Amino acid sequence: MSRKPPIGAALQRELLHFLRPPSRRLAQQVSEQVRPRLSVVARSSSGRPADEVRAALEEVVRSAGATPDLEALTEFAEQIEAGHNPFE
Repeated sequence: MSRKPPIGAALQRELLHFLRPPSRRLAQQVSEQVRPRLSVVARSSSGRPADEVRAALEEVVRSAGATPDLEALTEFAEQIEAGHNPFE
């Protein structure tokens, strides 16, 4: 059973996100462009089977014209199945 990260960890990540200076190079990365959509999939798919979640995550990545990293998406899908959102 995976344990939930402390509440303070999410707050800390969010604060660090706001403190990070804008980077045009980072903004151009596909992973940053699809991150909000991946987060929506994670919220709406929480608790669903990992295979189903991975298929939805793959679709988001492919719709951006990128080739998905299936190993990474499988890990994310397992976290989402357990009720965690790795994109927030």
